[in-house]
Amino acid sequence: MLDYALAHARAHGLGPIVVNAFHLAEQVVAWAAQHDDVAVSVEAPEVLGTGGGMVRAKDLLAERFVALNADTLCDVDLTGLFAALDDADAALALRPLAPGERYGEVRVDAEGVISKLAEHRQIPPVGEERGGAHFTGVHALRRAQLDVLPTTGESCIVRQGYARVLHERRIVGRAHHGLWLDVGDPELYWLTNQKMLAGDLRLPLDPLPDAAWAEVGGRRVGGPHALRGGDRVRADGPFFIGRDVVFEGDAHIGPGTILGAGARVGAGARLEGVVVWDGCLVQPDAHIRRAVVYDGLGPELSELLTLGTR
Repeated sequence: MLDYALAHARAHGLGPIVVNAFHLAEQVVAWAAQHDDVAVSVEAPEVLGTGGGMVRAKDLLAERFVALNADTLCDVDLTGLFAALDDADAALALRPLAPGERYGEVRVDAEGVISKLAEHRQIPPVGEERGGAHFTGVHALRRAQLDVLPTTGESCIVRQGYARVLHERRIVGRAHHGLWLDVGDPELYWLTNQKMLAGDLRLPLDPLPDAAWAEVGGRRVGGPHALRGGDRVRADGPFFIGRDVVFEGDAHIGPGTILGAGARVGAGARLEGVVVWDGCLVQPDAHIRRAVVYDGLGPELSELLTLGTR
């Protein structure tokens, strides 16, 4: 996900990049070391929130910058958001609320100024007010906006930042009607992978160079010859099999299945709509459908998350 976020930012000419880290920070630091223009700000010893994390990293930030969450996959126009700062102090990417979604509603008035910021603050609109949207977590802002936040400890850029200055009419909203998927939700994570296999996503990175054998969105690369034991596998597309995957015997890889690099599949396994993380083990004779196999305490202790059916 960090790779995708970095590619998204670079596609809009943004950089250098600052990554805020807390959970598994040592892995984030190791990832950043592979890139010349990426720095890391680590929240420690406690979580600092969306505002406190930026305050901690303030000295690394430009006078104007764009912030996005690495647990969402999107194609928000970062260039357009950044340009909006010519006439505003912050520009928030807003997405239409889908039926059943419970994100806080954000409204904008006729001048594009945010007049209602979920339940946190509301100001009188100028002209017609448009609602039915929510904040995507992608925004461009001036570094000076961080001055309204507490200088230490946890804080929220929305509740303690934007809400406090909404009356100044310098916080604007920009509509986003494109891709936005919250892969922090297990069901949506699984669905995102299925959309990738179907070729329905406009991704900033092409996943196929990392495949040993795949049929994705009508494209085919590699073949069973590229895998140990691959000649004993029946594979029905779309599917994605990463490098160094090992098949220990006959297996059936059904539509919607992704095998991460270095995964092992036991003899007799049958998979359909299954996402297997890098290095994980699928037990022999396992019959799994619509699930995620993820790493527990190591490959021999891979765990299974089975998703509900729709």
